[in-house]
Amino acid sequence: MVNFDKPVGTAGTMRIEDYGTGVAFWILCSDGATNVGSYVWSGVVNGSPVGGSVNLPAGFGSRNLGAWPVSTSQTVSFHQNATGTSGLGGAADHSAFINRTPAATAPPKPTMDVGSPNPDQITPTSMRVRYLDQGDGGSTITSRALQVAQTPDFSGSTAMIPVDQSGIYQAIGLTPGYPFYWRYRVQNAIGVSPWSDPVLAWTTGTVQVSDGTTFVRYAVDVSDGTTWVRQIVDVSDGTNWRASS
Repeated sequence: MVNFDKPVGTAGTMRIEDYGTGVAFWILCSDGATNVGSYVWSGVVNGSPVGGSVNLPAGFGSRNLGAWPVSTSQTVSFHQNATGTSGLGGAADHSAFINRTPAATAPPKPTMDVGSPNPDQITPTSMRVRYLDQGDGGSTITSRALQVAQTPDFSGSTAMIPVDQSGIYQAIGLTPGYPFYWRYRVQNAIGVSPWSDPVLAWTTGTVQVSDGTTFVRYAVDVSDGTTWVRQIVDVSDGTNWRASS
């Protein structure tokens, strides 16, 4: 609960009370002799006028003039007419900003569903990975990271790859003919987002040719008559086909 107080007269206080889910207007007076036959007041809450009049006898101390639910951030105002007393004084205006902005949280789960296919621009040793924030949780994002693994459960993969807000990461130095699972998360001052759903791509395969001592990898290119196009070489394990290693 937060009270916004304004002194009036020689002994009075106009109060706007923010009790969390709404506001209340109060008039208080510490002078027991102050007697207002008809205290006339008005105000604005939720963009609508409020107001009325009440009898404030000597020694009333404090009086709740009304309460209203407030669920959105706004400025509320409270006006009193001249009271004809020294204790509460003449006409006066009081206002307060009521903040209903939600508290910041960790960022929501980001996504890698930013076009198909993703990853793309795949070669035997590289691919382009794309990612997208889904909000900052009300607090500026301070870091972004990708994680890569060769199994869908990311077991054994703890390395984090820092990335920027461009939404694009060019992965290089990958092993030909292998699966690469990618996921993405972000962090703000409050905490870390959940991981995005992962995406998967295989680097294109190569064939291995022996020079008599060791096997050397060679990419397979095929010409379309104008340019050479890198091919994916698949091998079967008897049940499934996958890119060769």
